[in-house]
Amino acid sequence: MAPTKPQPETGIYRVSDTSLTHLTVHSRTGDVYVGAVNRVYKLYANLTELRSHMTGPVEDNAKCYPPPSVRACAHKLESSDNVNKLLLVDYAGNRLVACGSIWQGVCQFLRLEDLFKLGEPHHRKEHYLSGAREADGMAGVVVERTEGKWKNEKGGSRLFIGAAIDGKSEYFPTLSSRKLVADEESVNMFSLVYQDEFVSSQIKIPSDTLSLYPAFDIYYVYGFSSRTYIYFLTLQLDTQLTQMDATGEKFFTSKIVRMCSNDTEFYSYVEFPLGCTKDGVEYRLVQSAYKHRPGRMLAQALGLSEDEDVLFVVFSQGQKNRANPPQETVLCLFTLHQINLAMRERIKSCYRGEGKLSLPWLLNKELPCINTPKQIGDDFCGLVLNQPLGGLRVIEGTPLYDDRVDGMGAVAAYTYGDHSVVFVGTRSGHLKKVRHSPSLC
Repeated sequence: MAPTKPQPETGIYRVSDTSLTHLTVHSRTGDVYVGAVNRVYKLYANLTELRSHMTGPVEDNAKCYPPPSVRACAHKLESSDNVNKLLLVDYAGNRLVACGSIWQGVCQFLRLEDLFKLGEPHHRKEHYLSGAREADGMAGVVVERTEGKWKNEKGGSRLFIGAAIDGKSEYFPTLSSRKLVADEESVNMFSLVYQDEFVSSQIKIPSDTLSLYPAFDIYYVYGFSSRTYIYFLTLQLDTQLTQMDATGEKFFTSKIVRMCSNDTEFYSYVEFPLGCTKDGVEYRLVQSAYKHRPGRMLAQALGLSEDEDVLFVVFSQGQKNRANPPQETVLCLFTLHQINLAMRERIKSCYRGEGKLSLPWLLNKELPCINTPKQIGDDFCGLVLNQPLGGLRVIEGTPLYDDRVDGMGAVAAYTYGDHSVVFVGTRSGHLKKVRHSPSLC
């Protein structure tokens, strides 16, 4: 046989009949999976299309719960686009998890090789993750069963998933941990990892919070795992600033949420406000983030080992206009060591009985920390008391680069030789390459 012509290493992929919303890359094959409105695509690493899979439109009505495919609905059905909101590779199951906006937010499982639909569970309330149509309000992290205390269990992986709920707290948790079982059609697919009469693997926005702040929601911008923890970067209504503002303007705040990956009761839930300040100006609207292992130069500058994770985060200026943020943006650097240290000190102080839990959106009242002698180490995953816990001060990042004209909206990083190189995408469609200089840190 004649040798095949080698594929070019770079390329361009364009579509004209849909909008692209999400992208994920297979860590071993380099294949690129793209989520879109009504479609999922598989591309070669050079962006040549291999396969496509239709996910919509379908007959639906956002008021139908459960979906019309499960039970007849009194509301008129109409052709509805399926906006892809989440795209994750489940390596253990050799499948793609593609979650959309239709039918109250159901997910399809697609075979990695050819995007053949393996299943689309939607027969139980646990199968509906959120019917909100915004493409940028959901994030997830797949934890394989070889990790944590599940390693001896039979079955699939676990999915930590956070989602904007569009006011429907009676239907959807804002954050939950779900089972990814081997059988895609199983009724146990997406069931909560743990549930009894009193606690479960989920957090719901209280109805009291929505009564006071009808616009309250939590938008999950980025999710990742590091060592034994799961993290989410979120954007949510700042209830204290919004309440104080007499003009009725809405203020938002960025948070970093952390839980232990083996915590089935969510006792380890802690969140801290996150932000960055440059030239005296505050940047508090998180736009994008990327976890990265630093190169040798960056690790030395930060006093870290090269196996400790850092986080590159793009923020937009101020705390207003979540849906249309200011063009003034800044790229900032955080270390996971810095974040975990702040969280550990907060947990320690609470277990000394100092202060309150300080999580008003979830608790709706100030509950005191209870003095409890307990050794708080790096692997502490919470108890039934002194949880959930909110941070008292903003964890500040180190500003690396600002863009006041185009506005940054995406970030990725890799190590080249000894250097950490960061790529940022702007809202005007430009790609900028930023190399770390030790003088910045």
